[in-house]
Amino acid sequence: MAFQYSIRLSGAGGYGLIQAARILAEAAAIYDNKNASESCSYGPEARGSASRAEIIISDEAIDYPKAKTIDFMVALTQEAYDKYKKDLNPSATVVVDSAVKPDNPGDNWQIYCVPFTKMAASLDPKFPMINMIALGFFAKICSIISATSIRQAILARIPKKSEEMYLKAFDTGLNARADIFGDK
Repeated sequence: MAFQYSIRLSGAGGYGLIQAARILAEAAAIYDNKNASESCSYGPEARGSASRAEIIISDEAIDYPKAKTIDFMVALTQEAYDKYKKDLNPSATVVVDSAVKPDNPGDNWQIYCVPFTKMAASLDPKFPMINMIALGFFAKICSIISATSIRQAILARIPKKSEEMYLKAFDTGLNARADIFGDK
């Protein structure tokens, strides 16, 4: 049976989730030799309301590019969590910002609470890198795409003079501590 894994990055427009999704898809497809599909929602959402980007990773061809059931979700705002949790599979992994209060979580969801917003503000309040911190934490707890491949994809996609700042944010996520809710 084919392996397929769906990831949803959700938050507010302006959080850099589309960039993060493209980095994950490229990391999987180019550096981990898997098949990947990326889609996003950024119409009117691009100005601060809930937005999302999705990545499907598979070892076979992906016949439909939209995620139907989500295996891993990052929710950086309460609005995004409330809006997008309905598509989670029963044993999903959910990562939320510490400001998000998960209500009525699925029976078998593993929920991590990480202070992404605070960490991003402490790195650089003028240019928060919440998306790179979230990618680092994703790499820490999910082995679907290797941290090395994500790092390579970051370096291939970002402006050359920004490498240190992006990698510092990614490493902050790799080293982040989280509160864990629920048991699998």
